[in-house]
Amino acid sequence: MADGRVFFGSLDTTYSVRQMVVKSKDEKKYLFKKYVVKIVPIKDTFWDILDGYLKLGFNFTKSTETGQFSLGGNAKYKTRHGRTELNLNSIISFREDQQTATRQDLTLTYQKYLEDKWFLGASVGLEQNTELGIQLRAITNIAAGYGIVQSNKDLFYGMLGLSINRENFTDKDDGATNLEGLIALNYQFFIYDSPKASLSTDIVAFPGLTDWGRVRVNYNITLSWEIIIDLFWELSGYYSYDNKPTSGASSNDYYVNTAFRYEF
Repeated sequence: MADGRVFFGSLDTTYSVRQMVVKSKDEKKYLFKKYVVKIVPIKDTFWDILDGYLKLGFNFTKSTETGQFSLGGNAKYKTRHGRTELNLNSIISFREDQQTATRQDLTLTYQKYLEDKWFLGASVGLEQNTELGIQLRAITNIAAGYGIVQSNKDLFYGMLGLSINRENFTDKDDGATNLEGLIALNYQFFIYDSPKASLSTDIVAFPGLTDWGRVRVNYNITLSWEIIIDLFWELSGYYSYDNKPTSGASSNDYYVNTAFRYEF
């Protein structure tokens, strides 16, 4: 619901076009449809509960001999109490007269639902970004979040927490361990009518605590449009900034990518 309440049960019949009925074992709840944010089926078997997507993209510009290959995937497992999500992204950019640049990340996230639009989150992940001089970054995040806006058209929430990471660099043998703050904002807009469409954008800042004065920022934006049932065209953009990059590395990295995405 828009106020953060969650109801479990089956949908029952009603004669009102403005209301819906959720029937549980002990009672019926009459809810106004305009305040219902989302209806999520909770099924019995693991494979029925699991949903997600796979995406693939390739871009090439002949005049500059520049190409980009992208691969991604996502899987979500939802229960009454929370959700577990696995996310994979890989972007490989190449140019005839330059070294191939690679950006890849793999993240496992768990989100625990609390009352009144609050939630707790924890994640572990691996990242690689050769443009920023990062050969491998292992990350663990913990955060508390709050749903600032929840409606059947859009979601807007914020998170505040801590992040610890271990970085290995492309030009150094020695790595570094860092403790950082975590400040995040996420906005999502949906169109459920056919053709389905969505816009998602988020920004995450990591102010350094052990490496005082260092600030990292990641920004993502994704627009998707349904072509046929469960097949989407996707346009995405990414920007990453580090005000204290390793020596010889760039302080920022960005890309714009198109891909086809299949949802299951």
